[in-house]
Amino acid sequence: MSESKLPFPPSTFPTMSLGPPAGLALESSANEAAPPPPPADAPSVLAAIRACASHDASIRRPAEEALQVWENAPARNFATGYLASLMAIVESTTGTVDESARLLGAILLKNGIPKSFGVPLAEDPAGNELQQERANVRERLPLLLFREPNETTALHLQLSLSNVALFDFPVGWPTLLEDLASVASGRAVDAPTNPMLVRLRAIKTLRLCLQSIRQRKVIVKGARGRGGMLDMRNLGAMVSKAAQERKEMHGRACSIFGSLAEGIIGHCQAAVTSGGGDQAELSLAAGYLKSMAELLPMVEIDNPKSDQRTPAVQLLMESLAQICDAVKAYSDAEPMAKLDKIYRAALTCCIASIRSLPRLFAPQIPRLLPIVVEPILAMEAQALHAMPVKRLMIVTGFVQTVLKCVMYDEKRQNSFAGRKNAVLASLLGGKGGEAEEGTDPNNDPGVVEARKTVTALLAKGTVERLVEALVGKFLRLHPDELEEWEDDPEGRYETDLAERTSLEAISDTPRHCGGALLQTIMARETDLVAQTLLNLAQKVVSQQVPPDDANNLLNREAIYRSLELTHRSLMMGGQRRLNFSEWFEAELRPILQADLAENSSVLMRAMQARVVQVVQAYSTSLRAEESFGVAFQHIARLVEAKDLVTAFCAARCVNHLALLHVRGTEESVQLMAVREHSVLALGNAFKLANRCEGEECLRVTLMCVSALVEANGLALEPVLHAIAEQLPPLWERARDSVPIHSCLLSVLTHLIMKMGYTTVEHPQVQKVLFPLLDYCTDISAVNRAETLLEDGLRLWLVVAISSRVETMGQSLASMLPRLQNIVQSKLEPHLSLKVLQYNAILLGPEVAEPLAPVLRDLLIDLTTCIHAEKKEGGEDAIENSDDARLEGRDRSTTTTRYAVAALTFADGLMKLFPELGLSICSPALSKVVKALPGKAVAAPLVEATFGAFGRMLWINPNSLDEIFADDPNQDEKIAVIARSYIQVVSSVSVVVMLSAQAQKVTFIEQKGAALSLCSAVCRSPRVARVAGNEVTMFTRKLLEVESRSQLDLDALVEAACGTTRKVVGDGPMGDSAARTAAILKADPLLTVSLHEALQNAEKAMAGLA
Repeated sequence: MSESKLPFPPSTFPTMSLGPPAGLALESSANEAAPPPPPADAPSVLAAIRACASHDASIRRPAEEALQVWENAPARNFATGYLASLMAIVESTTGTVDESARLLGAILLKNGIPKSFGVPLAEDPAGNELQQERANVRERLPLLLFREPNETTALHLQLSLSNVALFDFPVGWPTLLEDLASVASGRAVDAPTNPMLVRLRAIKTLRLCLQSIRQRKVIVKGARGRGGMLDMRNLGAMVSKAAQERKEMHGRACSIFGSLAEGIIGHCQAAVTSGGGDQAELSLAAGYLKSMAELLPMVEIDNPKSDQRTPAVQLLMESLAQICDAVKAYSDAEPMAKLDKIYRAALTCCIASIRSLPRLFAPQIPRLLPIVVEPILAMEAQALHAMPVKRLMIVTGFVQTVLKCVMYDEKRQNSFAGRKNAVLASLLGGKGGEAEEGTDPNNDPGVVEARKTVTALLAKGTVERLVEALVGKFLRLHPDELEEWEDDPEGRYETDLAERTSLEAISDTPRHCGGALLQTIMARETDLVAQTLLNLAQKVVSQQVPPDDANNLLNREAIYRSLELTHRSLMMGGQRRLNFSEWFEAELRPILQADLAENSSVLMRAMQARVVQVVQAYSTSLRAEESFGVAFQHIARLVEAKDLVTAFCAARCVNHLALLHVRGTEESVQLMAVREHSVLALGNAFKLANRCEGEECLRVTLMCVSALVEANGLALEPVLHAIAEQLPPLWERARDSVPIHSCLLSVLTHLIMKMGYTTVEHPQVQKVLFPLLDYCTDISAVNRAETLLEDGLRLWLVVAISSRVETMGQSLASMLPRLQNIVQSKLEPHLSLKVLQYNAILLGPEVAEPLAPVLRDLLIDLTTCIHAEKKEGGEDAIENSDDARLEGRDRSTTTTRYAVAALTFADGLMKLFPELGLSICSPALSKVVKALPGKAVAAPLVEATFGAFGRMLWINPNSLDEIFADDPNQDEKIAVIARSYIQVVSSVSVVVMLSAQAQKVTFIEQKGAALSLCSAVCRSPRVARVAGNEVTMFTRKLLEVESRSQLDLDALVEAACGTTRKVVGDGPMGDSAARTAAILKADPLLTVSLHEALQNAEKAMAGLA
């Protein structure tokens, strides 16, 4: 389609009108009331469950859709009996229902309970039916759990009960926790299973229910003001009410505190007495302790002296310390090793106590902290490594919790000066200022002693021993790890990668535990720990030992690891405790330069890999003029290292270094150094890709390639052919691997963005490009839409922007059926609509014409968040729209993004094809504009709305009269819309004021608004009467700006293209660039004279007079 044939609207002002908006009276089928779902009787649900296991999509998909309809029925206020049928299926243990169907039934029950219990009940027969369905679940679910013979199915039933607790406690089911605690303590139930098994299930379910209740979010409800916004004048009352409700809920949950405390003492005594031999008592003791750990955060004691619960809580904490003392010794001999479960559970309870009730637990710190720290200081490394990792995790986690507790920090005791937070107290209905007597922990002897104990641990002389123990016992490579390095280097690398990205207390290796604790100590005593680590590094380097001494290498690697972990603390606050450039030249560079063979010592290879990771951690401290380029060159060479672990570490480091200094168009010294050695790095990366086998390792290698392409852009054009030749073999290796496909998408996206149409047209690239796009956008494949569609559409968009019609038009046209399928499925509309728009720019209106009905409904659906009616509770009535597919996402963010995408697409489509665009977009825009007066809408949505509506108003100047034709307040609302439109385009941010290009873009938007509104004034006497004065005043001011600025059409087009074409990097762009410029140059909202528009508007106003 040639540019001259593009159907632009005529530019003669103000006779521009195509009549009433086509399809304005059409209503979207998406907004029609959906029929009630069919009854979910047990045979129908069972048949659907069995069909879900079919490999035939034609059988499986209808069954999945039916289950989803039944699951979502309560949100539409329909009771189908779905949950009762699921429980009947799970209950069928006589062989009539296979185990897999029963298990899936339990899973569906767990997922369906939040949908049913989480919606408010209406006061009608349907609401009563839902209430009866919930009562049926409460009555049958506990017995179903206790009678279940299959442990996996029982687990999902336990989770189902915890979901009920999330919504029903304490109002709907006030005795839930007491009932479970009673069964756990031995109350008989009508279940054929072992009574002890029933008790164990009860205590575990109790823990899960407490966890759900504790994590329940507070929902602030209050009166809605204008536009549906919360009335902030009542914020204090709303917050106070929500806090009070939460406190009452926690108080109701704490009714089982005494029962749990008794269970802990009794079962722990029985387990210790049996020496760990009584497995049932052991499991019950651990279960009671874990349940108490969930309950303790809900025990809210503000004033320990006046609260009657204080003695019971203190007694529990003393018992916890005694239990830890009794089972602190570890032995791997049975059955003593089983007591370790109680030790871990008791320490978990102690951690919960410190976090929620630090003052009451303070008296136990002098006794318990030395017990926990002693093994770290005294035990040999081999004995520590023999302990279960879970024990090491909980031990180091306890020490971290103590060190992070502000109340136990002498240096921060002024944080507890006995004063209340005045703002928070005011919101909760109290007064700030002086706190009640007895609430100042600085006067508590237990807190004072706890602080002394912690201070002694961090004192000079002790903290050095602790740091040395962590480095020497936790961070040193273990013989098993060195063996894995030799036998499975890719597995060793993946383990090391996990160690670098997960240093929390919940980590799952000794090194994680030690590293996390080291960082915590470093945060408390930065200078002392930093000096200790630097002294250790100096000591190990200065030892007179052979270079290949194993013990020295292990110590040195561990110390380097510790310096890597603590690099932020060493370099923070402008105080550089380590001169990294000097360290790099003196110690690290020689190790990087070493050419190690495959049969070199594994310790030497491990040392080299560690240095690579240290350089990555301290990369911002490398001197730009010297060290950075040298480091990048050496590490790029190591991507080809014989040792695979080293090679993968180098690839990851190259990825990091390549992108570190990519900032717009700035040519920094570091970026030039990256480009100088990128060809070497790319060659080595592709060699490494051919050597590796695992998905994760190949992913790291391809991300390295992608980063190098991003950093170089057109500088890599001479080697484009060599890069392209490597892609087909990688595509063949991808098979069904999501990570590899994702990385190939990233590589191709960067290649095309940075090198333009020459990459798209390369034969070797096309061997991969279109099969990859076809694979990633095939939404008929299971889970494809959830895993690769978004990245695939992003690549498709870049391809469309960077293509020339002459060479790529046929290929793009052949993909349109797939694009139509994606748009019809309403998947990723923020990208699919962009792809559709750029294909329309290249290929013409036949891209959008077949989709007109679908697009009309889609735009209405995506803008529902603006035009939907409000229902009780203040939420938008969107149950019958396709927003149900947003379940599980951040609905607010996602719907806003989709709505902005829809409105932007509407503006672009009407700009391209006015008549077609108006027929597609006017129904949605009319709904949106009609809903705006008096409604609070997010700023991005308002801006996008007026951007599209201005185009619609220009095409049909009578739009405002038609939109508000049936509104009794027509004049007032038209005036509001016109005034709001002017205010939105007149609002200029500081960023715009500082940018000449942004000012031109803002002027384009303002001129479009002025022309559209003037057109409406000329055509509509009503608009002229209610908004004419404001429109002409705004246009007159804008005309003065235009006269002063002397802006020509080419400058405005260049500014507009510069902002809309920024998605492409620095390569040659495709035909869409020129066509976009041509569209803008022919756009009447740019070309029509403001002076002529103002004159015609003033004539219309004079005619009214």
